Amino acid sequence: MNGDVSGQSVMAVPSQTRWPRRVAQTSVCGRSFFAALLIGLGTPLQFEWIGILYASEVLLALVAVWALLAHLADGHFWQPPFTTLLTFLGVTMLAYFAADLVLGTEPQNLERGWARNIVLGSNFIGLYFLSRRNPFNLILYAISAAASVLVYLAAAGRLLDDWKFGASAPVTLLVACLLPLVAPAGALIGSLALATLGLLHIALNSREIGGNCLLAGVLLFARCSVALRLRSLAWVVLGVLVSSGLGMLFYAYILTDEAYGQRRQFSNAWRTAALITAADAIAESPWMGNGSQANNSDLQSRYDSIFAERTGIRYRGQPTDSSTFSPHSQILQACFEAGILGAAFFFYLGWKLVRGFGWCVFRRNLDVFSVLFAFCLLRAIWHLLFSPFAGLARLDVALAAAIVCVLDTERRHVLAR
Repeated sequence: MNGDVSGQSVMAVPSQTRWPRRVAQTSVCGRSFFAALLIGLGTPLQFEWIGILYASEVLLALVAVWALLAHLADGHFWQPPFTTLLTFLGVTMLAYFAADLVLGTEPQNLERGWARNIVLGSNFIGLYFLSRRNPFNLILYAISAAASVLVYLAAAGRLLDDWKFGASAPVTLLVACLLPLVAPAGALIGSLALATLGLLHIALNSREIGGNCLLAGVLLFARCSVALRLRSLAWVVLGVLVSSGLGMLFYAYILTDEAYGQRRQFSNAWRTAALITAADAIAESPWMGNGSQANNSDLQSRYDSIFAERTGIRYRGQPTDSSTFSPHSQILQACFEAGILGAAFFFYLGWKLVRGFGWCVFRRNLDVFSVLFAFCLLRAIWHLLFSPFAGLARLDVALAAAIVCVLDTERRHVLAR
């Protein structure tokens, strides 16, 4: 049972639990194995080209070009939801083009807005190509990306400096990938470890990733316990996890208030001010939006006023800094910049993420992918609602979209049997 839980679900097929191991064996011998590892290793390397671009994105762009050229006439390659996601991304791009051209967006902002969506598309195509036949390549990519980021942080002497924005995500990816591979009943052990890691994140003031780990881990652990007929153990462990979670919340919000209180207050105020300002701007221009990277004195004034109301201070940045405001939500950011049609891709992706998470946790057979997929899908849902779309978020969104394609393909095969 190395890495698998063989209990059957409503839609389960007995051979499905053995499939990931076969995938792993075939992918090791393929070129995609080395491509996935190499692309992951480039994650911490970045350089300036219009904006920040990561070495992994350059490699994924090369893979995407090769994939498109080699599979233009391959009907098996052009399957939903890959084609549907690309179509909605095309709608988003057209909305950005129209908004920026009509509004006369400044060239540097226009370039950044357009490049962001183009790079997202190439990231998605590259990861889809690597994973459509060998989903195990997504695990290899995640492991190499997480390990390379941790090595980079250690070499820079920042491994433990800022857990929330540093080591928390790569450590979680390693746990979600490696434990289900090496531990007996890997999905059970991996889900328990994910939930426990969530408690650690919360204690270290990484509330977003901690909450996602805890929720995904508890749900998967409950499912594994039912599949293995360990219901009594499940209730005991779930009780311990819930009690520990409440204890961690008390610790995080009461006992660490002196260390993290001001940071949490500023974080909440920043998010609230950004969301309210963006919502007001969208209401004023719901179809056209405000253009890529839009910011002006009126938006900044609204943002500063809300931030000051909740913190008692005003933003103190550089005298020439006019870029402090940005919608703290990927969906709202697209609506704010390019109107409702500008968020077409993110709306559709959100629906597929919710469906994919439900299938992965409640109906799909449990295997080496379950912990990684559940965590990535749930975190992507959070990011759509409450995180800006910038930097490494492009790779996170592309990974979640590739996982959606893997799950949809798998679900079609299961339902066809």
